Amino acid sequence: MTVAVEIKGWCPGARRPMPSGDGLIVRVRPHGGALKVAALRQLAEAAQRFGNGQIDLTRRANLQIRGVSPETLAPLWELMAALELLDDSAELEAIRNIVVNPLAGMDPEEIVDMRPVAAALESRLAADKGLRALPAKFSFALDGGGKLPLTRLAADVRLVACGQGDQRRIAIGFAGPDGGTWLGKTAVAEAAPAAAKLAAIVLQRSPTRRSSALPSDAFAAIGAELGLDASEQTAGATSAASPRRLGLIPLTEQSCAVGLGAPFGRIDNESLARLAALLATYGISEVRLSPWRTLYVAANPGSAERLVADATEFGLIVDDADPVMRVDACSGVGRCPSTALSTRQHARMLAGAMARTGFAGSLHVSGCAKGCARSAPADVVLVGEGDGYHVVRNGTVKSAPCGILDPAGLDLTGNGLFEANEKAHV
Repeated sequence: MTVAVEIKGWCPGARRPMPSGDGLIVRVRPHGGALKVAALRQLAEAAQRFGNGQIDLTRRANLQIRGVSPETLAPLWELMAALELLDDSAELEAIRNIVVNPLAGMDPEEIVDMRPVAAALESRLAADKGLRALPAKFSFALDGGGKLPLTRLAADVRLVACGQGDQRRIAIGFAGPDGGTWLGKTAVAEAAPAAAKLAAIVLQRSPTRRSSALPSDAFAAIGAELGLDASEQTAGATSAASPRRLGLIPLTEQSCAVGLGAPFGRIDNESLARLAALLATYGISEVRLSPWRTLYVAANPGSAERLVADATEFGLIVDDADPVMRVDACSGVGRCPSTALSTRQHARMLAGAMARTGFAGSLHVSGCAKGCARSAPADVVLVGEGDGYHVVRNGTVKSAPCGILDPAGLDLTGNGLFEANEKAHV
Protein backbone atom coordinates (compact mmCIF):
# COMPACT_ATOMS: atom_id res chain seq x y z
CA MET A 1 0.00 0.00 0.00
CA THR A 2 1.30 3.46 -0.93
CA VAL A 3 0.32 6.36 1.32
CA ALA A 4 -0.12 9.80 -0.17
CA VAL A 5 2.05 12.18 1.83
CA GLU A 6 0.85 15.73 2.34
CA ILE A 7 3.53 18.16 3.41
CA LYS A 8 2.72 21.52 4.98
CA GLY A 9 5.51 23.58 6.43
CA TRP A 10 8.76 22.00 7.46
CA CYS A 11 8.27 20.43 10.90
CA PRO A 12 8.16 16.63 10.59
CA GLY A 13 5.63 14.38 12.23
CA ALA A 14 4.40 10.84 11.80
CA ARG A 15 1.08 11.64 10.14
CA ARG A 16 2.82 14.41 8.22
CA PRO A 17 6.42 13.32 7.54
CA MET A 18 9.01 15.62 6.06
CA PRO A 19 10.87 14.80 2.82
CA SER A 20 14.65 14.99 2.95
CA GLY A 21 17.57 13.96 0.79
CA ASP A 22 17.42 10.39 2.13
CA GLY A 23 13.65 9.90 2.10
CA LEU A 24 10.86 10.79 4.51
CA ILE A 25 11.57 11.72 8.12
CA VAL A 26 8.96 10.30 10.49
CA ARG A 27 8.89 11.73 14.01
CA VAL A 28 7.88 9.58 16.99
CA ARG A 29 6.54 11.55 19.98
CA PRO A 30 6.58 9.39 23.13
CA HIS A 31 4.02 10.34 25.77
CA GLY A 32 5.73 12.01 28.70
CA GLY A 33 9.10 11.50 27.03
CA ALA A 34 9.17 7.81 28.02
CA LEU A 35 9.44 4.61 25.97
CA LYS A 36 9.31 1.00 27.07
CA VAL A 37 12.57 -0.77 26.28
CA ALA A 38 10.58 -3.33 24.25
CA ALA A 39 9.09 -0.49 22.18
CA LEU A 40 12.54 1.04 21.68
CA ARG A 41 13.78 -2.24 20.26
CA GLN A 42 10.78 -2.51 17.93
CA LEU A 43 11.37 1.04 16.69
CA ALA A 44 15.02 0.22 16.06
CA GLU A 45 13.99 -2.78 13.97
CA ALA A 46 11.37 -0.65 12.19
CA ALA A 47 14.04 1.88 11.24
CA GLN A 48 15.79 -0.85 9.28
CA ARG A 49 12.63 -2.45 7.82
CA PHE A 50 10.85 0.73 6.81
CA GLY A 51 13.67 3.30 6.59
CA ASN A 52 17.41 3.48 6.06
CA GLY A 53 18.34 2.39 9.58
CA GLN A 54 19.19 5.88 10.85
CA ILE A 55 17.47 7.32 13.93
CA ASP A 56 17.68 10.88 15.24
CA LEU A 57 17.21 12.05 18.81
CA THR A 58 15.67 15.52 18.64
CA ARG A 59 15.89 18.60 20.83
CA ARG A 60 12.21 18.13 21.71
CA ALA A 61 12.76 14.72 23.30
CA ASN A 62 11.47 12.81 20.28
CA LEU A 63 12.79 10.17 17.90
CA GLN A 64 12.97 10.47 14.13
CA ILE A 65 13.14 7.52 11.75
CA ARG A 66 14.86 8.48 8.51
CA GLY A 67 14.69 7.19 4.95
CA VAL A 68 11.06 6.06 5.04
CA SER A 69 9.36 5.73 1.66
CA PRO A 70 5.70 6.35 0.76
CA GLU A 71 5.36 2.56 0.36
CA THR A 72 6.71 1.75 3.82
CA LEU A 73 4.92 4.54 5.65
CA ALA A 74 1.67 2.63 6.20
CA PRO A 75 3.27 -0.42 7.87
CA LEU A 76 5.33 1.92 10.05
CA TRP A 77 2.11 3.63 11.10
CA GLU A 78 0.62 0.24 11.96
CA LEU A 79 3.54 -0.52 14.27
CA MET A 80 3.39 2.91 15.89
CA ALA A 81 -0.35 2.53 16.46
CA ALA A 82 0.22 -0.84 18.12
CA LEU A 83 2.76 0.83 20.41
CA GLU A 84 0.28 3.67 21.15
CA LEU A 85 2.63 6.19 19.55
CA LEU A 86 0.43 7.36 16.66
CA ASP A 87 -2.00 10.24 17.01
CA ASP A 88 -5.39 10.27 15.33
CA SER A 89 -4.53 13.24 13.14
CA ALA A 90 -1.59 15.34 11.99
CA GLU A 91 -3.12 18.41 13.65
CA LEU A 92 -3.36 16.74 17.06
CA GLU A 93 0.13 15.30 16.73
CA ALA A 94 1.62 18.68 15.87
CA ILE A 95 0.44 20.40 19.06
CA ARG A 96 1.41 17.52 21.37
CA ASN A 97 4.78 19.17 21.80
CA ILE A 98 5.41 18.77 25.54
CA VAL A 99 8.79 18.27 27.24
CA VAL A 100 9.18 17.13 30.86
CA ASN A 101 12.30 16.46 32.92
CA PRO A 102 13.85 13.15 31.84
CA LEU A 103 14.21 11.98 35.45
CA ALA A 104 10.63 12.87 36.44
CA GLY A 105 9.28 10.55 39.10
CA MET A 106 12.68 9.02 39.89
CA ASP A 107 14.65 12.08 41.01
CA PRO A 108 14.48 12.57 44.81
CA GLU A 109 15.46 16.23 44.38
CA GLU A 110 12.57 17.18 42.10
CA ILE A 111 9.89 19.50 43.46
CA VAL A 112 6.97 18.11 41.43
CA ASP A 113 6.68 15.03 39.23
CA MET A 114 5.37 16.74 36.10
CA ARG A 115 4.29 13.58 34.28
CA PRO A 116 0.68 13.77 35.56
CA VAL A 117 0.57 17.44 34.57
CA ALA A 118 1.82 16.50 31.08
CA ALA A 119 -0.82 13.77 30.75
CA ALA A 120 -3.56 16.18 31.82
CA LEU A 121 -2.29 18.79 29.35
CA GLU A 122 -2.29 16.22 26.55
CA SER A 123 -5.93 15.42 27.30
CA ARG A 124 -6.90 19.09 27.19
CA LEU A 125 -5.07 19.67 23.92
CA ALA A 126 -6.87 16.70 22.41
CA ALA A 127 -10.28 17.85 23.65
CA ASP A 128 -10.04 21.46 22.46
CA LYS A 129 -10.19 21.39 18.65
CA GLY A 130 -9.59 25.15 18.55
CA LEU A 131 -6.03 24.61 19.79
CA ARG A 132 -5.20 22.59 16.70
CA ALA A 133 -4.60 25.91 14.96
CA LEU A 134 -1.43 26.33 17.02
CA PRO A 135 1.72 26.29 14.85
CA ALA A 136 3.74 23.07 14.77
CA LYS A 137 6.65 24.71 16.58
CA PHE A 138 4.50 25.81 19.53
CA SER A 139 5.81 24.03 22.60
CA PHE A 140 5.33 23.49 26.32
CA ALA A 141 8.16 22.99 28.85
CA LEU A 142 7.11 21.38 32.15
CA ASP A 143 9.97 21.72 34.61
CA GLY A 144 9.61 19.92 37.93
CA GLY A 145 13.15 20.79 39.03
CA GLY A 146 15.70 18.31 40.31
CA LYS A 147 19.06 17.27 38.95
CA LEU A 148 18.19 17.90 35.29
CA PRO A 149 15.99 21.01 35.09
CA LEU A 150 14.80 22.46 31.78
CA THR A 151 16.10 25.93 32.58
CA ARG A 152 17.49 26.78 29.14
CA LEU A 153 14.89 25.02 27.03
CA ALA A 154 13.01 27.48 24.83
CA ALA A 155 9.23 27.11 24.97
CA ASP A 156 6.11 29.14 24.26
CA VAL A 157 4.47 28.10 27.52
CA ARG A 158 6.60 27.30 30.54
CA LEU A 159 5.53 25.67 33.80
CA VAL A 160 8.10 25.60 36.60
CA ALA A 161 7.64 23.95 39.99
CA CYS A 162 8.57 25.96 43.07
CA GLY A 163 8.15 25.79 46.84
CA GLN A 164 8.26 22.72 49.06
CA GLY A 165 5.82 20.36 50.75
CA ASP A 166 2.31 21.78 51.08
CA GLN A 167 3.56 25.06 49.61
CA ARG A 168 4.43 23.61 46.20
CA ARG A 169 3.14 25.72 43.34
CA ILE A 170 3.57 25.98 39.59
CA ALA A 171 4.86 29.24 38.10
CA ILE A 172 3.36 29.96 34.69
CA GLY A 173 4.92 32.03 31.96
CA PHE A 174 6.08 32.09 28.37
CA ALA A 175 8.99 33.09 26.17
CA GLY A 176 8.48 36.80 25.54
CA PRO A 177 10.47 39.22 23.36
CA ASP A 178 12.87 39.92 26.24
CA GLY A 179 13.19 36.34 27.46
CA GLY A 180 11.00 34.49 29.93
CA THR A 181 7.97 36.34 31.31
CA TRP A 182 6.27 35.05 34.47
CA LEU A 183 2.57 35.73 34.92
CA GLY A 184 2.03 34.21 38.35
CA LYS A 185 1.60 30.91 40.18
CA THR A 186 -1.13 28.33 40.57
CA ALA A 187 -1.82 25.06 42.34
CA VAL A 188 -0.31 21.92 40.84
CA ALA A 189 -3.78 20.57 40.01
CA GLU A 190 -4.62 23.75 38.05
CA ALA A 191 -1.40 23.86 36.02
CA ALA A 192 -2.60 21.91 32.98
CA PRO A 193 -5.86 23.89 32.56
CA ALA A 194 -3.92 27.15 32.93
CA ALA A 195 -1.33 26.06 30.32
CA ALA A 196 -4.04 25.15 27.81
CA LYS A 197 -5.85 28.43 28.42
CA LEU A 198 -2.62 30.38 28.01
CA ALA A 199 -2.01 28.63 24.67
CA ALA A 200 -5.50 29.66 23.54
CA ILE A 201 -4.78 33.27 24.54
CA VAL A 202 -1.54 33.27 22.57
CA LEU A 203 -3.38 31.84 19.57
CA GLN A 204 -5.94 34.63 19.74
CA ARG A 205 -3.67 37.59 20.49
CA SER A 206 -0.29 36.93 18.92
CA PRO A 207 0.14 37.95 15.26
CA THR A 208 2.44 34.97 14.71
CA ARG A 209 0.54 32.60 17.05
CA ARG A 210 3.76 32.33 19.07
CA SER A 211 4.24 33.74 22.55
CA SER A 212 7.36 35.70 21.58
CA ALA A 213 5.23 38.07 19.49
CA LEU A 214 2.82 39.03 22.30
CA PRO A 215 2.94 42.75 23.19
CA SER A 216 4.43 43.34 26.62
CA ASP A 217 1.56 45.61 27.63
CA ALA A 218 -0.77 42.61 27.43
CA PHE A 219 1.01 40.58 30.14
CA ALA A 220 -0.91 41.93 33.13
CA ALA A 221 -4.26 41.40 31.42
CA ILE A 222 -3.31 37.85 30.44
CA GLY A 223 -2.33 37.03 34.02
CA ALA A 224 -5.65 38.40 35.27
CA GLU A 225 -7.55 36.41 32.65
CA LEU A 226 -5.83 33.26 33.88
CA GLY A 227 -6.83 34.13 37.43
CA LEU A 228 -3.24 34.37 38.63
CA ASP A 229 -2.10 36.48 41.55
CA ALA A 230 -0.14 39.42 40.16
CA SER A 231 1.92 39.55 43.34
CA GLU A 232 3.45 36.16 42.46
CA GLN A 233 5.04 36.90 39.12
CA THR A 234 8.48 35.44 39.81
CA ALA A 235 9.25 31.77 39.38
CA GLY A 236 10.72 30.17 42.47
CA ALA A 237 14.15 28.65 42.26
CA THR A 238 14.22 25.02 41.25
CA SER A 239 16.72 22.54 42.64
CA ALA A 240 20.32 23.04 41.67
CA ALA A 241 21.21 21.40 38.38
CA SER A 242 23.47 18.39 38.45
CA PRO A 243 27.00 19.05 37.19
CA ARG A 244 26.56 15.87 35.13
CA ARG A 245 24.23 14.96 32.30
CA LEU A 246 26.11 11.94 31.00
CA GLY A 247 27.30 8.71 32.49
CA LEU A 248 26.44 7.69 36.03
CA ILE A 249 24.21 10.13 37.97
CA PRO A 250 23.59 9.05 41.60
CA LEU A 251 19.96 9.36 42.74
CA THR A 252 19.71 7.44 46.02
CA GLU A 253 21.85 4.85 47.77
CA GLN A 254 19.99 2.16 45.86
CA SER A 255 19.51 3.79 42.47
CA CYS A 256 21.31 5.74 39.76
CA ALA A 257 20.42 7.28 36.45
CA VAL A 258 22.62 6.76 33.40
CA GLY A 259 22.84 9.36 30.64
CA LEU A 260 23.72 8.00 27.19
CA GLY A 261 24.50 10.72 24.64
CA ALA A 262 24.18 10.21 20.89
CA PRO A 263 26.81 12.07 18.82
CA PHE A 264 24.98 14.80 16.89
CA GLY A 265 21.76 13.10 17.96
CA ARG A 266 22.21 10.18 15.54
CA ILE A 267 22.27 6.43 16.21
CA ASP A 268 21.87 3.52 13.80
CA ASN A 269 19.25 0.81 14.18
CA GLU A 270 21.74 -1.97 14.96
CA SER A 271 23.33 -0.04 17.83
CA LEU A 272 19.94 0.97 19.23
CA ALA A 273 18.62 -2.59 19.06
CA ARG A 274 21.74 -3.91 20.82
CA LEU A 275 21.37 -1.24 23.48
CA ALA A 276 17.72 -2.19 24.04
CA ALA A 277 18.70 -5.85 24.39
CA LEU A 278 21.41 -4.96 26.91
CA LEU A 279 19.00 -2.83 28.95
CA ALA A 280 16.58 -5.74 29.10
CA THR A 281 19.30 -8.03 30.49
CA TYR A 282 19.82 -5.50 33.31
CA GLY A 283 16.10 -5.56 34.09
CA ILE A 284 15.61 -1.98 32.82
CA SER A 285 12.13 -1.58 31.35
CA GLU A 286 11.91 2.12 30.43
CA VAL A 287 13.99 4.72 28.60
CA ARG A 288 13.53 8.46 28.94
CA LEU A 289 14.25 10.90 26.11
CA SER A 290 15.58 14.40 26.71
CA PRO A 291 16.13 17.73 24.92
CA TRP A 292 19.90 17.11 25.06
CA ARG A 293 19.85 14.21 22.57
CA THR A 294 20.60 11.92 25.46
CA LEU A 295 18.78 8.78 26.63
CA TYR A 296 18.29 8.18 30.35
CA VAL A 297 17.57 5.01 32.29
CA ALA A 298 17.36 4.17 35.99
CA ALA A 299 19.29 1.20 37.39
CA ASN A 300 20.88 -0.10 40.55
CA PRO A 301 24.48 1.07 41.04
CA GLY A 302 26.06 -2.18 39.87
CA SER A 303 24.07 -2.36 36.63
CA ALA A 304 24.57 1.36 36.05
CA GLU A 305 28.36 1.04 36.25
CA ARG A 306 28.36 -1.86 33.81
CA LEU A 307 26.08 0.01 31.44
CA VAL A 308 28.39 3.02 31.42
CA ALA A 309 31.29 0.71 30.57
CA ASP A 310 29.33 -1.02 27.79
CA ALA A 311 27.75 2.07 26.20
CA THR A 312 30.79 3.14 24.23
CA GLU A 313 30.55 -0.10 22.24
CA PHE A 314 27.35 1.30 20.76
CA GLY A 315 28.96 4.63 19.86
CA LEU A 316 27.30 6.44 22.76
CA ILE A 317 28.92 9.13 24.89
CA VAL A 318 29.05 8.87 28.69
CA ASP A 319 31.53 11.64 29.50
CA ASP A 320 30.40 15.26 29.88
CA ALA A 321 33.90 16.39 28.92
CA ASP A 322 33.53 14.97 25.39
CA PRO A 323 33.39 18.04 23.12
CA VAL A 324 31.12 16.24 20.63
CA MET A 325 28.22 16.81 23.05
CA ARG A 326 28.77 20.55 22.70
CA VAL A 327 28.48 20.39 18.91
CA ASP A 328 25.26 20.53 16.89
CA ALA A 329 25.47 19.55 13.24
CA CYS A 330 22.81 18.96 10.62
CA SER A 331 22.72 15.84 8.44
CA GLY A 332 24.70 17.35 5.58
CA VAL A 333 25.22 16.28 2.01
CA GLY A 334 23.52 13.07 0.92
CA ARG A 335 20.79 13.41 3.54
CA CYS A 336 19.67 16.97 2.85
CA PRO A 337 19.33 18.57 -0.61
CA SER A 338 20.02 22.04 0.80
CA THR A 339 23.79 21.59 1.17
CA ALA A 340 26.83 20.12 -0.53
CA LEU A 341 28.86 20.10 2.69
CA SER A 342 29.81 17.08 4.82
CA THR A 343 28.71 18.84 7.97
CA ARG A 344 29.06 15.97 10.43
CA GLN A 345 32.48 14.96 9.13
CA HIS A 346 33.57 18.58 9.55
CA ALA A 347 31.94 18.71 13.00
CA ARG A 348 33.92 15.68 14.19
CA MET A 349 37.15 17.23 12.99
CA LEU A 350 36.30 20.48 14.74
CA ALA A 351 35.41 18.63 17.95
CA GLY A 352 39.01 17.40 17.92
CA ALA A 353 40.20 20.99 17.52
CA MET A 354 37.99 22.02 20.46
CA ALA A 355 39.67 19.38 22.60
CA ARG A 356 43.18 20.37 21.48
CA THR A 357 42.66 24.07 22.15
CA GLY A 358 40.68 23.65 25.36
CA PHE A 359 37.69 25.50 23.87
CA ALA A 360 34.82 25.05 26.34
CA GLY A 361 32.06 26.71 24.32
CA SER A 362 29.43 25.44 21.90
CA LEU A 363 29.65 24.92 18.15
CA HIS A 364 26.88 24.76 15.55
CA VAL A 365 27.72 23.47 12.08
CA SER A 366 24.89 24.15 9.64
CA GLY A 367 24.96 23.18 6.00
CA CYS A 368 22.74 26.10 5.04
CA ALA A 369 21.04 29.17 6.51
CA LYS A 370 18.02 27.22 7.82
CA GLY A 371 19.87 26.09 10.94
CA CYS A 372 17.80 22.95 11.47
CA ALA A 373 20.11 21.41 14.08
CA ARG A 374 19.97 24.30 16.55
CA SER A 375 17.85 27.42 16.99
CA ALA A 376 19.53 28.72 20.16
CA PRO A 377 22.70 30.84 19.93
CA ALA A 378 26.10 29.12 19.99
CA ASP A 379 29.58 30.46 20.72
CA VAL A 380 30.73 29.57 17.20
CA VAL A 381 28.38 29.02 14.27
CA LEU A 382 29.34 27.84 10.79
CA VAL A 383 26.74 28.57 8.12
CA GLY A 384 27.23 26.73 4.87
CA GLU A 385 27.09 28.47 1.52
CA GLY A 386 28.36 26.74 -1.58
CA ASP A 387 31.52 24.83 -0.71
CA GLY A 388 32.45 26.92 2.35
CA TYR A 389 31.18 28.35 5.61
CA HIS A 390 30.44 31.80 6.99
CA VAL A 391 31.64 32.18 10.59
CA VAL A 392 29.39 33.69 13.26
CA ARG A 393 30.51 34.42 16.82
CA ASN A 394 28.05 34.26 19.72
CA GLY A 395 24.92 34.10 17.61
CA THR A 396 22.73 31.99 15.36
CA VAL A 397 22.62 31.22 11.65
CA LYS A 398 20.67 34.46 11.24
CA SER A 399 23.42 36.62 12.80
CA ALA A 400 25.89 38.68 10.79
CA PRO A 401 29.04 36.68 9.92
CA CYS A 402 32.49 37.90 10.89
CA GLY A 403 34.54 35.68 8.62
CA ILE A 404 34.76 32.72 6.30
CA LEU A 405 36.09 29.17 6.64
CA ASP A 406 37.34 26.88 3.90
CA PRO A 407 36.69 23.27 4.98
CA ALA A 408 39.63 22.03 2.92
CA GLY A 409 42.39 20.92 5.27
CA LEU A 410 40.18 21.45 8.28
CA ASP A 411 42.21 18.99 10.35
CA LEU A 412 45.11 21.45 10.12
CA THR A 413 43.30 24.80 10.18
CA GLY A 414 40.49 24.00 12.64
CA ASN A 415 42.50 25.03 15.71
CA GLY A 416 42.52 28.63 14.51
CA LEU A 417 38.74 28.82 14.73
CA PHE A 418 38.89 28.40 18.51
CA GLU A 419 42.30 29.86 19.44
CA ALA A 420 41.36 33.43 18.53
CA ASN A 421 37.71 34.11 19.28
CA GLU A 422 37.76 37.47 17.53
CA LYS A 423 39.61 36.31 14.43
CA ALA A 424 37.68 37.31 11.31
CA HIS A 425 39.24 34.88 8.88
CA VAL A 426 40.55 31.40 9.64
